[in-house]
Amino acid sequence: MSAEPKSGWVKLGAAAYYCVASMTVQFMSKALFTLYGFNFPVTVALLQMAVIAPVCYAVARPKLEWALARGTLPLALVNVLNVVCGLVGTAGLNVPMFIALRRFTLLCTIVLERVMMNKRHDRSTLGAVAVMIGGAGVAAATDLAFSLWGYTAVVLNDFLTALYLILVKNSPASSGLTTTGLLFYNAALSLPLLGAAVAVSAEPAGILAYPDKHSRGFQATLLAACALGLTINHSTFVCTRFNDPLTTSVAGSVKNIAMTFIGAVAFGDFMYAPWNVVGLGMSMAGAIWYATKSALKAHKKSLAQQLLLRDPAKSGPLIGRDRLSALRATELARSGGKESPPSARGPGGSQDAAGGGSDRSSPAPPSSREAAPLIAKRGEESV
Repeated sequence: MSAEPKSGWVKLGAAAYYCVASMTVQFMSKALFTLYGFNFPVTVALLQMAVIAPVCYAVARPKLEWALARGTLPLALVNVLNVVCGLVGTAGLNVPMFIALRRFTLLCTIVLERVMMNKRHDRSTLGAVAVMIGGAGVAAATDLAFSLWGYTAVVLNDFLTALYLILVKNSPASSGLTTTGLLFYNAALSLPLLGAAVAVSAEPAGILAYPDKHSRGFQATLLAACALGLTINHSTFVCTRFNDPLTTSVAGSVKNIAMTFIGAVAFGDFMYAPWNVVGLGMSMAGAIWYATKSALKAHKKSLAQQLLLRDPAKSGPLIGRDRLSALRATELARSGGKESPPSARGPGGSQDAAGGGSDRSSPAPPSSREAAPLIAKRGEESV
């Protein structure tokens, strides 16, 4: 009887861990740059990679091969530029604007997938992204603390993030590595690049002259900003393992809302303007819409797989409404989330079970003997 409450607490704890870890890392980096004035992002990136590389190797134990190193080098180059741009953007913008502008990553991903992979997205996805981007644009146009350097860094951060995600998904080298193993190669290959960048920059002289380097508060903040970066990947993994996609998406939305409000008052660099707040709220609403839509789509795919893998001998064949739900979820999963056109739908907007075009009458459902083989055949086609 105690299994259910325990399971519920574990799921809630995983979601809370994900939210707290993400907020802590972001706030530690922001405090390091804004409150302590430690404006040396390349050095911070170097320290972060110096922590990530050995920890990821100890956890994943990936093979050390030159072929893997050569294959992942383009990913490492994009990743190191992405990390540095993210840190520069964190230093140059207030937290609410940084979060809003980071949503341009979705727009960059859609454009790059269209150009590189000829992939199309449904109107609902494009509508959610339009609301997000429109709100961020309104907020940016009315930002009283506008920083060209910070905005440029965040836009580059968005583009590089989208490019990195597409490269990871389509790179042959990444297919032979776990997520942690890929993180190791990215960090290890980034170390010499970042080391050379620090050596030729003015950051070493600035660090030597930094007045608060012996402050315990600064040292603790620097350590947290460098060491806690790993918790983002770990907490995301834990949350998605113990929760369904909808819960993870809701947790991410709650985290971003909390970060927006806390970041607006915690660091003293947010300047209130009515239209800026309206734009931030609009962008936040679009993000919640997109996250919920994506999570529900993932839930439908999972439901389809569960229905198709069930044993008809034990639970009986799929008939009636259960059969129609399985067919619709399967067709949605096979079509990449695109709904059927209106001409392929029956009365009331529901998809015709027989796939008829303009026929307004729905045929009678087949017998239960026909339902189970049809579902099994659909399952074999979708594998």
